[in-house]
Amino acid sequence: MKKLCVIFGGLSCEHDISIITAMQLKKNILKPIEMLYLGLDNKFYLATEAESVSDFKNKRTLKFKQVVLYDGAVYKKGLTFKKLFDIDCVINCCHGGVGENGDLSGFFAVNKIRHTSSKSLPAHVAMDKNLCKQCVSEIVPTIKGNLVKKSNFNEKIMEIDKNFADFLIIKPNSLGSSIGVMACDKQNFKHQISAIFELGDDALVEERVVDIVEYNQACFKDGESLVLSAIESPKTKSDFLTFEDKYKSEGKTKGFDRELPAKIGKNLQSQIGEYTKKIYSQLNLDGVVRIDYIFDKKTGVLYFNEVNTVPGSLAFYLFEPLGIDYQTLIDKIVASSSVDKTFKYFETDILNFKKL
Repeated sequence: MKKLCVIFGGLSCEHDISIITAMQLKKNILKPIEMLYLGLDNKFYLATEAESVSDFKNKRTLKFKQVVLYDGAVYKKGLTFKKLFDIDCVINCCHGGVGENGDLSGFFAVNKIRHTSSKSLPAHVAMDKNLCKQCVSEIVPTIKGNLVKKSNFNEKIMEIDKNFADFLIIKPNSLGSSIGVMACDKQNFKHQISAIFELGDDALVEERVVDIVEYNQACFKDGESLVLSAIESPKTKSDFLTFEDKYKSEGKTKGFDRELPAKIGKNLQSQIGEYTKKIYSQLNLDGVVRIDYIFDKKTGVLYFNEVNTVPGSLAFYLFEPLGIDYQTLIDKIVASSSVDKTFKYFETDILNFKKL
């Protein structure tokens, strides 16, 4: 019997957020589902018995049984491998790291596993903030930025010091949930970049738009059509939306304070929707994706900020104002999922002419 599965966890700074998303899904879905936990050791565990996030507080001593995913099925690991069940489809709830950067999608493709997330290459491009900006820069305005690596640190520092405005935003190039994002000026930005290097090899430095409003919109495929969510406006007392705003807001079961739907004019609403469709299509994305924007109140320019190919809570709350409940959202993204196409092999006689 084929079963619907949720995969969550993974080696990532957003590991704990992934657990919250998965357990939230389990409480909201109305059909049987298997829970597959990807541990910090990059091994899979059958965690269907878990009832709440508290079951994962001590991740080093979890008692879940290790399993193996192979050729579209889940196997119990022991002296021999016993098939437990075939996989109908995997709902990917892994935020960041191997779950969102395309590695897990590649694993699914090799093992002929149908899944709800983007394919390997689009997921990798979306996760790389600088590369993603380059890919969409012709269809939507992007904020001036420069990628700094450990290998070109001194050269890039000189470029930024010479050509950038005084106020800057510095962020890890391939992390999500606002982890490591810092606002600074030219007097201390070198130190801030060095701090980013503790989290990853690349730092993205951008000019800071000071007087802003942030807008987010999600999107998913429903057959041949794209379904746009309502637009939200996250609220924060900081210069930008922080990790604490998103996940430590007191009493907020869906995260930070927000205005949903955002109180905006029809022109801006239409512009955001048009950009969302173009970006989703340009990057060849799949599943539920949330796209974040920055609106410069002084100039009236709407900038692309970043793409989240596995958004927190799967962005279900953004579709509720449209009458799409959690179960309907899951049903639609599962129905639109597919097994990635793999390369074909064809016979040649070339080996008959090569002697090594």
